[in-house]
Amino acid sequence: MRLPGAVTKLPAPNLGPSNMNQTLQALLSLQDTDRQIYRVRAELQRLPEELRARHTKLSDMVTLAHKCRAASQHLRSQVKEIEDSVTVQRIRQRKLEKECNSEGVDAALLAAYQHEIRTVKYTVSDAEDEGLALLAQADEKQAQAEEVEATVIAERPDFDALSEAVRTEMAEAAARLEALDAQRISLQSDTIPDAQLTLYKGLLERRQGEALAELDELVCQCCFVKIPRNLYVRLARGVDLVQCPSCTRILYTR
Repeated sequence: MRLPGAVTKLPAPNLGPSNMNQTLQALLSLQDTDRQIYRVRAELQRLPEELRARHTKLSDMVTLAHKCRAASQHLRSQVKEIEDSVTVQRIRQRKLEKECNSEGVDAALLAAYQHEIRTVKYTVSDAEDEGLALLAQADEKQAQAEEVEATVIAERPDFDALSEAVRTEMAEAAARLEALDAQRISLQSDTIPDAQLTLYKGLLERRQGEALAELDELVCQCCFVKIPRNLYVRLARGVDLVQCPSCTRILYTR
């Protein structure tokens, strides 16, 4: 007598030595190989991307250092222009002071000279303040450039080591991929009918490398949808391939 709410334990499908069961086992072996191929291909894509990211980081730092040095040089050229202007103003100031001390200068002209001397002094003072500020900015940019360049020098050996490691890993991954591709060809030749192989390849592409799904207690273990009992019966008979009605993957049981 079965208690209310009790779960009926289904008998395991009897996968006899039928051709379809042999095809299903061949597809399982093929999927295992394809999983490995997907992983190796992902690695072959990830490794150069990682190297490019590190290279971009170093290149950006080098560019920043160049910009900082260029900015520092531009600021120093501005400082030089200010210094040249101050030199001219100081010469002008000395000439005016000499005129003030000359004999026979009248009061009005003396006052004009003195006013111009004061204007020159203000101009020189402002220019010197601006020059000092620009010089401080130039020193700051220079220091930033040197700091970035030191970082680049420090990180260059790590990048070179990574570059060498990536080349080695890429070569190893390419060799693994070549061996897996050969294994794949061997698995699918003469053991899987064309129709089933075509179905498998389509599912493999659409389902990101997972064309088959395990069935456990009537539940697809990929999409976790419960399938109708009649599909389980078909799978148990091993007459044809059974697909999940939800994710369309080919179902199998262990």
